[in-house]
Amino acid sequence: MVGRGPVPRRRQASGWLVMGALVASLQCFLSAPAAAQSGSPPITPAGFHATGLDPSPANPVRVWILGDSVMNQGSPALSAALGATGEAQVVADSSFGGWGLTTQSAWIADSLQIIDDYHPQVIVGTWSWDDPMAGRDPRLYAALLAQAIGVWMSPGDGVRLVVLVQFPQPGPDLLIPGSIQRLRDWIKVTAEQDTWDRIARSMTSVFPGRVVYLSTAQVFAPGGRFVTWIRTDSGWARTRQLDNAHLCVPGAIEFGQVVVSDLQSILGLNPPAPGWQDGAWTEDVRYQVGHYGPGVCPADAPPTADYNGVRVPDQGGSN
Repeated sequence: MVGRGPVPRRRQASGWLVMGALVASLQCFLSAPAAAQSGSPPITPAGFHATGLDPSPANPVRVWILGDSVMNQGSPALSAALGATGEAQVVADSSFGGWGLTTQSAWIADSLQIIDDYHPQVIVGTWSWDDPMAGRDPRLYAALLAQAIGVWMSPGDGVRLVVLVQFPQPGPDLLIPGSIQRLRDWIKVTAEQDTWDRIARSMTSVFPGRVVYLSTAQVFAPGGRFVTWIRTDSGWARTRQLDNAHLCVPGAIEFGQVVVSDLQSILGLNPPAPGWQDGAWTEDVRYQVGHYGPGVCPADAPPTADYNGVRVPDQGGSN
């Protein structure tokens, strides 16, 4: 993470912005459907195009990436794909394992320092460490997320857009012993994550024209089925680490492609030049040693040739 230091100047969202965001976010959340969003449009709101940004090779849009360890594994691919457009550059990547608004007491000071130091225009983030609070008290978490966006987009700080990305659907953690406990854990994790995703999506109504939400279910849970492996021209490729949550290189590529594809439309970027998928970033140690030790991305294949993933449990607890 970018280190903290003295904050040159303090900025806070105005009271009317935070209170208005809170009221609107609660209305959006309470009216949101309970079902998972696997069928949601990739970009919310549909047809969204950011204003006030005119990216070009001479004036690339400045991007700050934030989030937890899953974003940290997706960010090298995202950075490479954005850079390959020739019209965007990641100026700050503060993603790290365990990051969340509920886990980092200094998130406001950190945020203001990063904005002062790197002058981002667009913030792209996804994370899961706030899921327990979101699931336990969605109203309170909606207020916290609205507060964070208000801080990130304080008037005059130069941030024009916050992009909230649907957290890549996790699968059953095969490192949890016992199929019953593994299923219970997956149901709980999925329900909490669905709640975070719905609250994040509701922020597009709270901050119209300033916040956009991107879906990733179309690649990580197509048709409502979680997939650990995908088919490629050269055969099966593992997208998720052994815990079925963190990303391997093919998963990071999928993440980078789906996010940048949407950002092309939102920001008016050129398509990425070919070859970014094969850069030096693919050799990063984060794809070799994970939370559970080395060898987290084995060169294996699914157990059957007709592998089609596992159906994601719904909020009622079925699978």
